[in-house]
Amino acid sequence: MSPLDRIRSENLPPTSTAWMNPARSFAIIAVVAIHSLGTVVEQSFSSMGPDWWLANIVDSACRWSVPVFIMISGALAMDPERGNVPRKFLSKRIWRIGIPLVFWTIVYVAFRRYYLLPPDSDWDPFTAILTGSPFVQLYFLYVLAGLTLLTPFFRLLSVHGSRRLQWGTGLIFLGIGMLDQWVSMVAEVGEANIATRFLPMAGFYILGWVLRDVVITARQAALTWCVFLGSIAVTALWAGFGPGEKPWMFPYEYLSPAVVVMSLSAYLLLHHHMRHGFTVLHVLYPFSFGVFLLHPLVLYPLRNLIGLPDTLPAVLFHALVMPLVYTLICAAITWLAVKIPGVRAVFGEGGPRNPHTRGEPRPRPEQPTS
Repeated sequence: MSPLDRIRSENLPPTSTAWMNPARSFAIIAVVAIHSLGTVVEQSFSSMGPDWWLANIVDSACRWSVPVFIMISGALAMDPERGNVPRKFLSKRIWRIGIPLVFWTIVYVAFRRYYLLPPDSDWDPFTAILTGSPFVQLYFLYVLAGLTLLTPFFRLLSVHGSRRLQWGTGLIFLGIGMLDQWVSMVAEVGEANIATRFLPMAGFYILGWVLRDVVITARQAALTWCVFLGSIAVTALWAGFGPGEKPWMFPYEYLSPAVVVMSLSAYLLLHHHMRHGFTVLHVLYPFSFGVFLLHPLVLYPLRNLIGLPDTLPAVLFHALVMPLVYTLICAAITWLAVKIPGVRAVFGEGGPRNPHTRGEPRPRPEQPTS
């Protein structure tokens, strides 16, 4: 525990969170890229040719996206300035998360059963819901729902806990999550479900707050870039040359060691680089949640129409061009949908919403030590 003893007890001075809007826009494009190439990475390993390695590298390079989404959610939700009345906080989150979770679960269960699966499939939608992952991206809503329920308790850390206690709690939760990932995937013991899927991600959620006001210098950014790129290389090589069936899926998991390092590095780098500029990503941000919700409904039919890439240029096209196409289509649909009063709620826009962006940092009450 000696490294924790060297951490100052008081929190860092608050900084603007405006960088988080373009960061989330960038992250959603990375999520779409993962899903654009996921089938190629998982099914085209036998040749292990240049096309697979390119898909593997792109997939590996985007793995920071989901943990960074969770870190940003924690950084905003655990802010003491957002109030300390659990009832008010949870009622707002029901609009933002609860209604979309129920609606899109129904949509994607139907999409999976009647579009993706053959008529004689014995897939059980009720069991899929109980796993907390009824479709490829929906587990994220189940994770956020669980973390939201615990946020009033996590917020006690930011209000009453020292920075040292916040660091320790976040690292302990992250370590437990990493161990859980290893035990479930490598040792094949236990499996996440609707009640527990959020718990392994709690470390990212807390550390998002802990690291929120850390602003690295240019020299530190250069070192962080080395760590970030190194973790991508480890993930890609580990997936290709790891033990067991190929590709070895464990390195891609969001709580595998390399992806954890990649995600923490990406969070710091996004804060460093996106404090100014990135106007286009700011424009995309209001529709990023809609892109997250909609993109499989666009991606799967279009990809089935185009066909899976099996050459190097085709993989490059699906890695760089098609994620932008899917994103823009979904952003346009979201832009139209949120204008319709009866539809707004299923895109998380039906109730009161606190702004996530602060222009200038405001003084934060002095935090008591513990």
